[in-house]
Amino acid sequence: MAQTYETLLWEERGHVATLTLNRPEKKNAMSWVMFGELKRAFEAAAHDDNVRCVIVTGAGNAFCSGADLSDGANVPSSASQMKDRMRTIDAVALSLIDCPKPTIAKVTGVAAGAGCQLALGCDLIVASKAATFAELFVKRGLVVDFGGSWLLTRALPLHKAKELALLGETISAIDADRLGLLNRLCDEADVDQVTMDLADRLAALPPRTVSLIKSNLNRASDQTLQQTLDTEAATQALAFSSHDTTEAVAAWLEKREPRFTGH
Repeated sequence: MAQTYETLLWEERGHVATLTLNRPEKKNAMSWVMFGELKRAFEAAAHDDNVRCVIVTGAGNAFCSGADLSDGANVPSSASQMKDRMRTIDAVALSLIDCPKPTIAKVTGVAAGAGCQLALGCDLIVASKAATFAELFVKRGLVVDFGGSWLLTRALPLHKAKELALLGETISAIDADRLGLLNRLCDEADVDQVTMDLADRLAALPPRTVSLIKSNLNRASDQTLQQTLDTEAATQALAFSSHDTTEAVAAWLEKREPRFTGH
């Protein structure tokens, strides 16, 4: 289903939706309106059976330069008002990380502050060699937010996570790839094709199974081994009872490509 937004663009091709942050004049900095629209977009994707994968990217020559500090709605006047603002921002982060559909960040240009978290919160990251990443919060006198403390410490060894967060330095896509933050590093000319190829591969898989695997992986680091085994047993039973599992076995026996419906 087509979505209409003030600060975002939504485009669907087959089972792949592309969500584009559309404030190129601000390097796609997140206004207060954009925060709300991002939450609405991820929730819409979660409930749209036609969408099996979401690509998140930015218009122009940037991915996202973080929160727009020139937007008065982003700058509260008191600590209590800041807590209220953070509850809203937290809900946006959760809507991305908990989205049952696989998400791919396509990063060209800068991904800084909350924009860096927006990329890290996606399931896969494709970046051009010209992209940069920065946890700029400390340089603005702020703590890392938008789930960054959770994301960084799961993506990196603790001391590397601390280096990025405490120094707030900008790193190149090449360095981000060396740290293991990226899934694909490509030339600028290849980013669109590489991203769409990944999205098409994900969209061709059984949607319920993909969603269950994503959820299990997100939860595993907070569980004991026994809890993870219990979760896998429960979700395996759900997957096994689906039409797509029957179709996968039939396709394998008949030596043909499966046709998954999400049921």
